Amino acid sequence: MNKPIGRLPPSPTQRIDPGKTLSFTYEGKKFTGLSGDTVATALYAGGVRIFSRSIKYHRPRGLYSLDGECSNCLMEIDGLPNVRAETTLLREGMAVKAQNVAGSADLDLWGIMDKLDWAMPAGFYYRAFHKPYDMWPFFLKRIRQAAGIGRMNLNWEPGPRDQLFLNADVCVVGGGPSGMSAALSAAEYGLRVVLLETRPWLGGFYDWRIREYESDLPLYKRAGTLASQVAERPNVRLFTHTFVNGLWGDNLVTAFQLGNSDDPFEERYIEIRAGSVVVATGTIERPLLFENNERPGVMQVASAHRLARTYGLLPGKAAVFSVGQNLGLEAAVELADLGLRVLCVADCRMEGHDPELVEALSDRNISFRAGWAASRAEGDRILSEVLLTSLDGANKERFKCDLLVASAGRTPVNGLLSLGQAKMAYDRFTNFFLPEELPPGLHAAGRLLGYNHPGSIEASGRLAGVAAAIDRGANAYKAHREAREQLAASPGPVRGSKHLLAPGNGLRNKSFICFDEDATVKHIAQACQAGFDTPELAKRFTATGTGPGQGGIPGHNLPLVMSRFRGEEAEAVLPTRVRPPLVPTLLGTYAGPKHDVFKRTPLHDVQEKQGAVFRRVGVWKRARYFSEDLSSREEIANVHRNVGLIDVSTLGKFRIFGPDAYKALERVYAGDMTRVREDRVRYVAMCNEDGCLIDDGVIVKLAENDYYLTTSTGRAGSTIEWFRFQTRYDGWEYHMVNQTDAMATVNLAGPRAREVLQRLTEEDVSNEAFPFTGYRELRLAGDIGARVIRIGFVGELSYELHVPASQAVCLWDRITEAGREFGIKPFGLEAQNVLRLEKGHLIIGQDTEIRTTLHDLGLGFLWHRDKPWAKTVGVPALRFTETQEERMKLVGFKMDDPSQTPGDGAIIVDDTILGYVSTARYSEILGESIGLALVDASVARTGTKLQAFQEGLGVDRLPATVVRTPFYDPEGQRQRM
Repeated sequence: MNKPIGRLPPSPTQRIDPGKTLSFTYEGKKFTGLSGDTVATALYAGGVRIFSRSIKYHRPRGLYSLDGECSNCLMEIDGLPNVRAETTLLREGMAVKAQNVAGSADLDLWGIMDKLDWAMPAGFYYRAFHKPYDMWPFFLKRIRQAAGIGRMNLNWEPGPRDQLFLNADVCVVGGGPSGMSAALSAAEYGLRVVLLETRPWLGGFYDWRIREYESDLPLYKRAGTLASQVAERPNVRLFTHTFVNGLWGDNLVTAFQLGNSDDPFEERYIEIRAGSVVVATGTIERPLLFENNERPGVMQVASAHRLARTYGLLPGKAAVFSVGQNLGLEAAVELADLGLRVLCVADCRMEGHDPELVEALSDRNISFRAGWAASRAEGDRILSEVLLTSLDGANKERFKCDLLVASAGRTPVNGLLSLGQAKMAYDRFTNFFLPEELPPGLHAAGRLLGYNHPGSIEASGRLAGVAAAIDRGANAYKAHREAREQLAASPGPVRGSKHLLAPGNGLRNKSFICFDEDATVKHIAQACQAGFDTPELAKRFTATGTGPGQGGIPGHNLPLVMSRFRGEEAEAVLPTRVRPPLVPTLLGTYAGPKHDVFKRTPLHDVQEKQGAVFRRVGVWKRARYFSEDLSSREEIANVHRNVGLIDVSTLGKFRIFGPDAYKALERVYAGDMTRVREDRVRYVAMCNEDGCLIDDGVIVKLAENDYYLTTSTGRAGSTIEWFRFQTRYDGWEYHMVNQTDAMATVNLAGPRAREVLQRLTEEDVSNEAFPFTGYRELRLAGDIGARVIRIGFVGELSYELHVPASQAVCLWDRITEAGREFGIKPFGLEAQNVLRLEKGHLIIGQDTEIRTTLHDLGLGFLWHRDKPWAKTVGVPALRFTETQEERMKLVGFKMDDPSQTPGDGAIIVDDTILGYVSTARYSEILGESIGLALVDASVARTGTKLQAFQEGLGVDRLPATVVRTPFYDPEGQRQRM
């Protein structure tokens, strides 16, 4: 650890507040930083130079970039491992620790691994440790112990999370000059624009630069002007400190935002459905490949420049620059003016140098060497000396220094374009992989296209923004033509540096192409020799680009190095495929806030007062029990003996009407819709294309071309979309209304249910006037209009009462009062579950699965075959599977020992697994343990012996016998009484 360094005098480009200090700890020692610092810059100011150790060789790693492009600065912060210190804003009281070390980052006992690189060639883990085979478990355990970085803290508690789901006409990714120009251009047409920027502020590479944009206007002030214009646009929504990690089909952009001290969240997941997307993500620096190119003290040009201009920190005392871009010359000049002793500037280019900057170097007596590059960085753990070599290898010179600013040039951040299915191709002039063809609705702008002149960068942004506006229907063709002409008149893309390998850099040297995985140029050569000679294969064989940086460091160099080894032009080798997430994201951020979001029925409060115990059922909270007895025996017995009341308002309730409503019903339901009457409900089944049951319910005809139907709770939210999807090409005219939330439903069940109902209405509800499966519209309690259905799901005399939700509580109270002398009591889902099981009635999703057809469930009679014109969903599959015997079948069973009841999900076994128990309960009225199971057809016959197995019951097997269903009242007399 070096001594802490002082800050530079305040300047307009700085983003720190010298008047506000923040305390934090690093490895238990107290440090201070300034408001606006990141954890990395605060540590750098405190003298820390070794931030971590590499994953394989445990080599020291230091501050290399400030945008989290590699794992060099992954640290444990406040108990969370693998946090990117460069992009994490410093907060008061943070506890920071190094990770992947045995000891400390400065003195890591595992550093001995760096001496054993000869034993770890490319792909050694695929070929070693497997022989003798008996030793493999031993090695496996040790390899797993050594793998990975950081230690998971099981006690870590995440901070608040948030989620946003947005719709935008245009989403612009990148808040630099081209991104801001694109956003402003699109916003001129009144479109909804979302602008996403990785850093906590807008500006891009203008932000810290003092070079003139135009007369007396430096670039950083131009950035401020554009940022102010963005802020003034009410239809531009800005998200800073936001990392885009995916671009999906139909322009779905996913990102996450880091919160600051004023935000109510620590991280926020953002999902944007955009009509058009502009990618203006700019460029990063292509690493220079030379020996020890990742030694602490070696850093990117922008990192050194921003340390000084943004954070007020000189990155070193004595520096050598080895660059391949004019920004490197600019940084050398400015850092020298700020007090850095620049010993030499080597530029690997032979031409293309900015003459003004070359002259400025000369004025400062800084040696400038065109056609030179760094060949080796030396130093025990931290840089102490640099070897520069001419590209022809004829000349060499050493320099004592503590800072090497190294860059081979620029490389575009084009991962989003790749995710958007853009066709990429190598461009010889820029040395970039550029989009050769963009899909509709996707546009690119700025430096990632090779532009470097401010006028060209902003013009390309305006052109992309106008093109995106045209995508959304804006009449912007004149502006598009003008923007295109303006871009054509501006300076074009600049020639890129083609320098790749340092002179004399043999394959024995540690020239790292991937910092995350300790992959060297030598490893790439070994992969080629082994036949893994394409980037995709070499990536997997050497692990290059598979670390936390997701290929940011090696992404450009890998295909160029491989083309060199293959003796081919760069055009022949493309980069590896980019896959999301582009930036690692916490799973907790995807999960979002811990809101327990659920729906309540209109009868929730009244049931709560009666002692209901609620449980989650899908999106609903429903009454599961009405006592502490989880078997609900009293509730069940009361329904069998007297009368019970249950809230079933979650059932899907729909009205479908219109000239073609009947046709739509015939398409979706397997039964015969001609048999649906106005005074009777009909049980119907809905199948998917595989003939598998996905829903059931009842339907009644209200009037001509007007029907009322119910669905299961689980299908209430998707039924209308299913109808629309299945009839989308027919041009049929019909309308559907989802009345699930608008209407409440109460099930009145038990042998005395009719007596209770009769007290509520003046209509005749006798068995003759209102038979089983009948439908009536009644006035209840004088003023409550109800649709009443007589069905028997729970096996007793039963009525479903459908009323407006606003009248549900009134109805419940009046039913309770009318049934008081008959012993009425509410019952919950557990009691209903046992009652319906006794009748052998199934629950979709509990007693069925996605493979079970109507035939498998014994419901084949619901399929009406004589309507081929309807093209009913699932009919071809029903016809095909009707004669298939070797399928899972739903059967009823009784346990041989009534005291033994397997749990739901227990497996049915013989020598193999033959199925599983879907529902099993003890029935008091039968004195038996009964259940339903999905089993192989070979054991589905009545009388077949089954064996159930469930871990933890203390017995090996539970014997049972397949029996016919219903278990209770097989003739159905009680529900028809």
